[in-house]
Amino acid sequence: MPGKTKKPLDLSSTLRQVRDPIIEVECQACGHSGSYVRAELVKKHGASVTFARLRRMSALGCDRLVAAEGDQCGTRFPCLQT
Repeated sequence: MPGKTKKPLDLSSTLRQVRDPIIEVECQACGHSGSYVRAELVKKHGASVTFARLRRMSALGCDRLVAAEGDQCGTRFPCLQT
């Protein structure tokens, strides 16, 4: 029986799928970075919150997020790249 192929993580992934205790966030466009404690995010938003939603919350107030040309914000979660 072949092994189950694991779906790559992306912004549609949820906290339920990423078990890292610390969730790092960084913006490649402006250089801002930070981190969240996963347990606190789950307590506040639930384990089903998507990284797309977390990205929007993290980048709240970023002019690049709502640029006339569309989303130019470079906010990303390194844990999704593994």
